[in-house]
Amino acid sequence: MTRFLTLVALSALVSVPFAYGKGSPDAIVVFDGGLNSPIQITDASSLRAFDPWNARFMDLKQALPGNAPCFRRSVQVGFYRKLKAKSSDATELQPFYITRYCSTGSEGFVYLPGPGEPTYPQNAEAIVRGDADGKWYPATAAWNQLLSDALAARDAQANPDMIMVSGGELQHPVQITDPELLEALSPWTGKFVDWEQPAASGPCNWEYEITYFKDGVGLKTRYDTDRFRMIYGLRYCFGNGDHPGYVHLAGRTDKFWAENVHSVWDGDQAGEWHPSTLEWKAFIRREVDLQRQQAASSSSPQP
Repeated sequence: MTRFLTLVALSALVSVPFAYGKGSPDAIVVFDGGLNSPIQITDASSLRAFDPWNARFMDLKQALPGNAPCFRRSVQVGFYRKLKAKSSDATELQPFYITRYCSTGSEGFVYLPGPGEPTYPQNAEAIVRGDADGKWYPATAAWNQLLSDALAARDAQANPDMIMVSGGELQHPVQITDPELLEALSPWTGKFVDWEQPAASGPCNWEYEITYFKDGVGLKTRYDTDRFRMIYGLRYCFGNGDHPGYVHLAGRTDKFWAENVHSVWDGDQAGEWHPSTLEWKAFIRREVDLQRQQAASSSSPQP
């Protein structure tokens, strides 16, 4: 009886990967991560070479012990099938397996979502990889080449067009549009967190909200202003004395999560407070002081 139940359980588990049927996908779609619009890969040779079952896009024997070095700049890569639409007899592309990809410029990495992540239930209907899920892996050279070519123009697209700082000691929000600052403080570079330190929080004082925007690009959000679409947000608590303070990266139940997840992936760092950097503290301090100087100048009696 025990042996029979074991065989039944194994049969149920093995049947999961065949919910969609094996074979080449009809499209590979790259999206999120700062892209202005999704990228579709539909050439037959690429689709034959990279179906999710053969896993030729990663080295499954070389799981990374933590996050890939480029994880914040990762994009989602979905494998799609043409399936019958629910409301008609027409077919439409629908995702059945989602991964992540990022590149340092010299090497690429692939992430397989694990249990508890939004895309995992859908993935599990097609493929269950057990302990392999929820980890980063080196990308194969061929996968890295394919996606690097597809993403060649993304870096120029991805810098924000405006940073807004609000709250704390500010009397009204400050908008930053200087190109050099926008590039230096991009949410993908993450200079607001000291990534060498573990997640932590401690005493701090004034709290600010920092939001990033793109000019007319991206999903509509409740934080949009004029022609700018909000793409990422965080909270910063100004440090006491010489301490740089702390930054909170939105988790799934936090403000900004719904917007952040489409542009910057904070991975397992999301939902935590993190030690900030002195560079970030100096940036906030400079903006506060500049507003005070402008207010004092405008209120001074004219000669």
